[in-house]
Amino acid sequence: MFGEIGAWFYKGLGGIKPDPDKPGFKNVLLEPHFVKGLDQFEARHTGPYGEIVSSWKREGDKVIYSVTIPANSTATLKLEGGKVMQLGSGVHQMTL
Repeated sequence: MFGEIGAWFYKGLGGIKPDPDKPGFKNVLLEPHFVKGLDQFEARHTGPYGEIVSSWKREGDKVIYSVTIPANSTATLKLEGGKVMQLGSGVHQMTL
């Protein structure tokens, strides 16, 4: 039971999901959910290539989203409204 609750945090709020086309987190799917009433959130998952971090915080009417992708991995970021971005390894930060 607790495993599934923990998984909901990094999958649901943090949006960290494996890509079925590139198993083993070689490409990470990121679909974070910026929940109303929650001012900040951070999720971490250790995959076979290293640690994946998805975090966000609200600043006024903006959301600052930061993500860390392990070396030799990529990520596809999907945001509400259909915006999709391809990210390489490293640390990325964006204002939404």
